[in-house]
Amino acid sequence: MNVLAVALADDTQRFIKGYAPKGARLFLRPNLEVMRIAALLRPGDRLRYLDERVESAEQPDHDLCLVHIGLGQRDRGRELLHNWTTGAGTPVFFGPQVTSWREAAPAWARPRVVGDITNIWPQLRADAESGRLRPVYVATEIPGYTSPRQVGVNFEMDSAGQTIQFARGCFCPEPVRRLCTEHLYYGRNRMMRSPEEIVGEVITLPGKRIQLLDDDVAAAPDYYQELFTRLRDHRRQWIVNASERLFEQPRLIRLLSKAGTKIVYLDESFLLGKLRRAADSHRLTHQLYRRVKSLQANKMLVGARLVMPLEPSTPPDYDRIATLLRQIDLDFIEPRFLRPDGSLAQVVYRPTITSAEPAWLKYRFYSMGTIADRMLRRPRRVGFFTTAVYLLPYSAAYRQNLLEELP
Repeated sequence: MNVLAVALADDTQRFIKGYAPKGARLFLRPNLEVMRIAALLRPGDRLRYLDERVESAEQPDHDLCLVHIGLGQRDRGRELLHNWTTGAGTPVFFGPQVTSWREAAPAWARPRVVGDITNIWPQLRADAESGRLRPVYVATEIPGYTSPRQVGVNFEMDSAGQTIQFARGCFCPEPVRRLCTEHLYYGRNRMMRSPEEIVGEVITLPGKRIQLLDDDVAAAPDYYQELFTRLRDHRRQWIVNASERLFEQPRLIRLLSKAGTKIVYLDESFLLGKLRRAADSHRLTHQLYRRVKSLQANKMLVGARLVMPLEPSTPPDYDRIATLLRQIDLDFIEPRFLRPDGSLAQVVYRPTITSAEPAWLKYRFYSMGTIADRMLRRPRRVGFFTTAVYLLPYSAAYRQNLLEELP
């Protein structure tokens, strides 16, 4: 079977012929759901993976055409279908945006997959081979795991990155749960993989650097302590996610460091509801700083994801918040902004930016002077290797995305 898998891109990052792809290569990683589909293909099958971030979409002339629609990409999906009306193939739509529609999907989104496409793949494949695709496929909400396999990745993308999941399901805090793909696919269902299965997969990964996609390693401290106790002897370098509960687990923090963790991304719970209070409270600011420093003292860089509502009538003091983020001494930030209806706003940098705009946070945080200051001070805490191999390239990548006007 010949399969065409198209991953749509946001308007700000869609590839334009004759120009280089937008965004830092470090973050131009293959679509994870497409790579999991690649792992389910049989010998003799061929996959054409097309990512709109690095190349233009082509007419579907394959046995099965799959179109991945991410959150906020509804209009692009409809536009692509209109451009393909003369094509021979019928696209099957899937992804978090498609699943979020549930029963209120637009009429043009057929056939479509509601839920995790890997859970419905055998049935979808059989129907495609028989030429009788159903209008709607509803996948089970029971989590499973398929190890991604990188096939047909464009050379412009970062194909060296390795990812893994120990647990499936959503562990995100409430304000951003509706935006989580795992929550859309599985609801409140969760699955913890066995340590033996995980260690076996880690051993087979060729590279040393691995990004753990689990939402929160502090959600089940005993489980992750057992895993990283086993994995520490395999000398891998990890990037992990955690919630504020991590600071209640000093043993887990030390174990993450000994296992080779280089970056810890704290989720929205770390700063949720605290930024405005910390702006008027030196004590709270110092508490946040001490928590960040406790991770850096264990040779780990610290990133923070934050979510803020857009309030045009009473906008916050973004310049004061930017100063506060520097005082906390974080290494990376990933801010997201929510409209009143709960959807994500596309906040991007402009050359004429002012301190009254939300993009000011990233502009201040990733300025050349601020990055240089962190580069000079950080080796004392995390070491020269982590500073040179992780802090420098990631800071440069975040700054490149900012200047190229990506959210």
